[in-house]
Amino acid sequence: MSRTLLAAAVMGTVAFAGVAPAAEPLKVAKVEFTATPVPVTDVDMAVGHSKSSAILTLTDGTTRTIPFAPDVIWNSGQRIGGRQVGVVVDKFGKPMPRSAPDKKGLVAKGPFVSPGQDANSLLVGPDGKLRLVTHLEYVAEAPNVEEGRPLVNTYGLLPAMMHVTELAQDPKTGTLTAIKVANVDAGAVGGIWIPCNGSTTPWMTHLGSEEYEPNARYYETRPLEPMNLYLGTSGKLSSQGGANPYAYGHPVEVSIGKDGKAKAVKHYAMGRIALEMFEIMPDKRTAYAGDDGRDTMMLMFVADRAADLTAGTLYGAKWEQTSAADGGAATLSWIRLGHATEAEIAKLIARHIKFSDIFEVAAAPAEGFTPVFVYPGYDVEGGKQTLEYLKVKPGMEKAAAFLETRRYAAMQGATTEFTKMEGIALDPQGKTLFTAMSYMEQGMLEGKNDKRPNDHVRLAGDPADLVCGAVYATRLAGGARDTGGAAIASDWVGTSVKALVTGAKKPKDQTAYGALDKCDTDKVANPDNLSFSPAMRTLFIGEDSGNHLNNFVWAYGVDDGKLARIFSAPAGAENTGLRIVENAKGFAYLLGNIQHPGAEEDLSSYPAEIRAKFRTMVDKRGTTGVLAILPAMTR
Repeated sequence: MSRTLLAAAVMGTVAFAGVAPAAEPLKVAKVEFTATPVPVTDVDMAVGHSKSSAILTLTDGTTRTIPFAPDVIWNSGQRIGGRQVGVVVDKFGKPMPRSAPDKKGLVAKGPFVSPGQDANSLLVGPDGKLRLVTHLEYVAEAPNVEEGRPLVNTYGLLPAMMHVTELAQDPKTGTLTAIKVANVDAGAVGGIWIPCNGSTTPWMTHLGSEEYEPNARYYETRPLEPMNLYLGTSGKLSSQGGANPYAYGHPVEVSIGKDGKAKAVKHYAMGRIALEMFEIMPDKRTAYAGDDGRDTMMLMFVADRAADLTAGTLYGAKWEQTSAADGGAATLSWIRLGHATEAEIAKLIARHIKFSDIFEVAAAPAEGFTPVFVYPGYDVEGGKQTLEYLKVKPGMEKAAAFLETRRYAAMQGATTEFTKMEGIALDPQGKTLFTAMSYMEQGMLEGKNDKRPNDHVRLAGDPADLVCGAVYATRLAGGARDTGGAAIASDWVGTSVKALVTGAKKPKDQTAYGALDKCDTDKVANPDNLSFSPAMRTLFIGEDSGNHLNNFVWAYGVDDGKLARIFSAPAGAENTGLRIVENAKGFAYLLGNIQHPGAEEDLSSYPAEIRAKFRTMVDKRGTTGVLAILPAMTR
């Protein structure tokens, strides 16, 4: 299929009217966006598309209107330069022949092609070439080895990977074309576990993630088989030379060398959580993490040196609520969890440290033990939050802080009641951090604390509204001290937080398309990916929702509060890889991926006829792409 036909079939029309390379970035006074209507036809629901335009008002008073023109860079399974992209491989580069067994003991057969494109970083390498680093988060569905048996949900049953795509840029239109695609070699770091969102550092590297860290308490007595398959150590516990759960759940930094090759390193001193992503502040030292799960935490890392993530101090936030209404508001205090170097934590992992080396566990309340109710990490059986009674063993405080960060933070009094804390973005001029809370439920709700030993977050309102999620805005400032009275060496410390953009349940009068949705079709539902443009003064918000049949990308003007729907993904797909790049060789790019289109799980809450229709109509390949190409701009 030709590039044009492929793009038209999968992401929309291909036309670049009004775009031309800029010798100097355009100076904009204001940027607005026209809205893409809600899809009402079966075709519009089945195909990713945009009918929006960007209206640029320049500082000289002139305006330019540029239509969005979504385009495909590559689809999962496509062959580029003789290589099939998205194929899951082991440390030797060989395709995986099978998955680890799921909780029913079922095994899926390979080779596996991931439709799970996620984070994007558009990097200019030392050789001047443009390269795109893209995550392949997981493979969700695969055929069972036993013929006639159902599909196996292979989430968490396979290793994952990152791709680097070398790009050619059309000098007239800005169109990006994939020249070749290669895996990021992860053999030196033991492979990659569920890479979710990510960011681009101020020093032009990619900072990825490993989400839903393996539950080390569970995997102490069971092999971590997905990563054993990668390493070639099938069936072995960590103590027997198999995969160590503590080796996963860390940020992964990818840099491009002078030879054009990618190098990956894991940063073990930044804590271990269900890491959605880290966002680095302009000081190149302070970083904030999204912890994606239920009963999770707000984590801040302050590096010892700028542009060096190998040593630093961890802090956990305590939410001190000031309002329960409209998604809530709070002041923040910060609890120091500890300081470590990467080498110190890597040494612990190398000696196969175990959960039982770090903690004593009591079966019931006991003197010296602290009750903890947190997301414990991923396990095959679907680990749930449970009340644990823990005591840190003598001398193991550092191991607890950096390898069991959430459990240790809870023991120290940090808030661990957040649900589905996902994407993060920064407004550097306004010193505001944006955080997506995809769902507000369970321990975040007033009167729903259950067995939780603390009740810091107590949001009021209709749970049917709150479950649609919100984007929070956190004010950042210098001069902060931790709860022990010590100065925090950063001018980018969160001081107060409030909900900024909230979803809501479906209105009763939304009877056409919206009748299929549980959350208001004309508002953001279950926000996930975020990216902020300082030049446009716009926060881009991507959805990951089972409450919208079609997930949308939105543009939110932070100065005027205007919200516009600018892209509609195929039914059952998630919007991922959302990244605004304001100047890449004369063009600005809004990058965006389509992850797992037509996925059974994402369509599961809709009627059987809807599921059957779109499981058939939707192209199930994941897409790495561009939502819009604009002239390079500044403010």
